[in-house]
Amino acid sequence: MFYQISEETINKTNRCNHKFKCLNDDNRDVCVVHICLGGNGCFLRTVKPDYCTYKKTFGGSYVCHCPTRHDLFKKYNI
Repeated sequence: MFYQISEETINKTNRCNHKFKCLNDDNRDVCVVHICLGGNGCFLRTVKPDYCTYKKTFGGSYVCHCPTRHDLFKKYNI
């Protein structure tokens, strides 16, 4: 399944170093979101060790600021 994310959101995700593999079930390997807040910040439950330009430390946890990842969680609970 290919997930539908708006062109505006894709354009905002201009620093993706994973070539948007999160949008395809065949090769999606993403951090697991615990909860998303307003805007595009999501607290992560589990964190992949791969480098990501949108993953930032926050206290003892991590926050994802990826607009595409935020929409995936909000629209599809992924």
